[in-house]
Amino acid sequence: MNTNLLFDFSVNKENNTIHVKREFDANLGMVWKAWTTAELLDQWWAPAPYRNQTKSMDFREGGTWLYSMISPENETHWSRFDYEKIDEQKSYTGLDAFCDETGKINTDFDRMHWENVFSETAGHTTVNITISVGSWDTLKKIIQMGFKEGFTQGLNQLEELLSKQKASNKITISTTVNGDVQQVWKHYTEPAHITQWNFAHPSWHCPSATNDMRVGGKYSARMEAKDGSYGFDFEAVYDEVIAGKSFSYTMSDGRSVSVLFNENKGQTELIITFDPEEVNPVEMQKAGWQAILDNFKNYSEAQ
Repeated sequence: MNTNLLFDFSVNKENNTIHVKREFDANLGMVWKAWTTAELLDQWWAPAPYRNQTKSMDFREGGTWLYSMISPENETHWSRFDYEKIDEQKSYTGLDAFCDETGKINTDFDRMHWENVFSETAGHTTVNITISVGSWDTLKKIIQMGFKEGFTQGLNQLEELLSKQKASNKITISTTVNGDVQQVWKHYTEPAHITQWNFAHPSWHCPSATNDMRVGGKYSARMEAKDGSYGFDFEAVYDEVIAGKSFSYTMSDGRSVSVLFNENKGQTELIITFDPEEVNPVEMQKAGWQAILDNFKNYSEAQ
């Protein structure tokens, strides 16, 4: 678990609310989906050793999520969540309550009002949660039932789930260059060489590049269509550098990239693994990055 991620849990007795702020090392789309999709909620919502099981879910304003938490002894505890307002990938509100398997609410407990607000910065998503109840007695009962411990564990399980999803979603490309690793490393990392190969198609070029190749150092490359119709700056900060062997960096949008150099009998294999973005299809992204890598291979072997 990443202990550097923000987590805050507080109770306000004056207005009978619980405030939770939790940061996740994942983009907004992934986190939003994990909170609003039954098959994903079932994987993290109930604190282990309990398991969550959704009976029905209709994620829309006026819709209901009917679910149960099941103990290792197969004791079933039913709840329902009625959605009020939904602002796609920004926030949603609703009322949670204990109930029976048909959804009939247990009136012995006040309903809990939830407001969940989602925001993303540099690939990290923060969820701000405000839970309100009708009285201090109810809030105290919720705390005594172990809500803080159980919900914290559930959020930790969500972090683990997101981490596994990110790992499985990564794209990997590779090529083998006829050249020793010192030569290939030089051609791949020095700005004078980067500007000669860092584009996917002859209609594009890389007019400038800088590379401060140390942990915390910045990589920057300008990529433009030759007709001037479009261009952008590709920027990243290095997380790890092992000269002649590998490096990794984080792009400005929070996605990570790792590059590995393996030499064998005068040839060097490059393996690049990166997080996909959400706009373009994965196959399109893979093809684009592979085209640049193939361009690098041709350039390096011609030197």
